[in-house]
Amino acid sequence: MDRLVELNLIIDDIPERHEYLWIDEPPPGKDPKLGIGKYIAWQSPLHKEAMRRTLKELTQ
Repeated sequence: MDRLVELNLIIDDIPERHEYLWIDEPPPGKDPKLGIGKYIAWQSPLHKEAMRRTLKELTQ
């Protein structure tokens, strides 16, 4: 995980999401489809997909 943070592929320090700070609907606390967890999130869905494909190729 530390290496993924170094490479700027994930964020491991997500700030709290207070509803009063959002004009519209606040972001979800968790969205596995996009790669957003409660404490860790991928920088973009593209990074998540690239890592998934790489790991899939390595395990075949």
